[in-house]
Amino acid sequence: MDDMDKSNKLNAVESIRGLACLAVVFSHLSLSFYPYLHHFEDHDQPQNALIYFIHHSPFAFWYSGTAAVYVFFVLSGFILSYVICNSRQPRQKIKSMLVKRYPRLAIPAFLSCILLWAALYFTDFNSSQAQYWLQVLAHQDSTLSQAIYEGTLGSFLFAESSVNWVLWTMQVELFGSFLLFFLLYIRSFNSFIFFVLIFLFPFSFHLFASQDLYLGLISFILGSLIFLYGRVIPSGIIAILMLTLGLYLAGAHNTSMAYHWIFKVLDNKTYDYCNFISGFLIVYSILMSPLLSKALDRPVFVYLGKLSFSIYLLHLMILYLICLPVFNLFIAYGLNYDSAVILASLICLLAILACSDVYSRYIDRFAIYVSNQLSKYMVGM
Repeated sequence: MDDMDKSNKLNAVESIRGLACLAVVFSHLSLSFYPYLHHFEDHDQPQNALIYFIHHSPFAFWYSGTAAVYVFFVLSGFILSYVICNSRQPRQKIKSMLVKRYPRLAIPAFLSCILLWAALYFTDFNSSQAQYWLQVLAHQDSTLSQAIYEGTLGSFLFAESSVNWVLWTMQVELFGSFLLFFLLYIRSFNSFIFFVLIFLFPFSFHLFASQDLYLGLISFILGSLIFLYGRVIPSGIIAILMLTLGLYLAGAHNTSMAYHWIFKVLDNKTYDYCNFISGFLIVYSILMSPLLSKALDRPVFVYLGKLSFSIYLLHLMILYLICLPVFNLFIAYGLNYDSAVILASLICLLAILACSDVYSRYIDRFAIYVSNQLSKYMVGM
């Protein structure tokens, strides 16, 4: 892989991450105003024919938050493997990254939890015009001690995220990283044992009480395997077909007619398994295709990727603090529901980008600085 290929691939990683993060935001916006797009609950009803069509179409990938988090996990496995395996001292690098991983994740996650708690505690916006999901977010009764606990330990050890709901993924990010560090450390000594462990891990499902954690850890492993053993897809057509299949599976919902044939086989697991598989297909098809990697190597997408962690952590707070009151204001001025949602969502997206840019510059970089200093002190690297 030449320097241009490396540049394209690494920029494509950022671009995929940025676009996936937008899908998470769209997922929560849709749950806030058009829950039938997901139809997780029996009482969800389509507000109009377009909403009904989108839910039952194969074009729901753009608001699939679950598929997006599996994309995150696969990308994390890929990029961590890239950094370790391209180091001159991979074992020392693993030790360094082992020390850095928790503070790198925990500092931004902790502050986001405190900020969301404060936003909910010190304000009280009317959510009666929004849908049930946003109403629950707006009226959740959490304490400062709960926010501190979940931002530091609860979300990382037990996937507890009753304050900032998105923090459940921190458990997968932390444990997935540690699992990968262990496997790559073993690989540096003995490749055969590494392969045996990789082969046996999928059969350990009975050890996990949480399917989310189990599938997330496998996603980390798949991301590592893409880096280690993935083969270039020479045909652009094959890559596009693989990506199309991945996007199709990303839009799966148990009640969608476009996935009824899969539902006959997987039943209620349709949503979970299709979104899980989509994460691998999307990442592999883009990163292993020179055509698609280059297509996604665009400054605006790379910029989104660099903000993605901050966007992910802050967007629920902005949704509550900005989108909800702006939506209420438009309704009060006589706009119809759909127009109010669209305009409020656009303003919300701009606010998310602005706040995330500041958060990334100061909080995210501070977390990187602290984790690097800790690594130098403890590992000397």
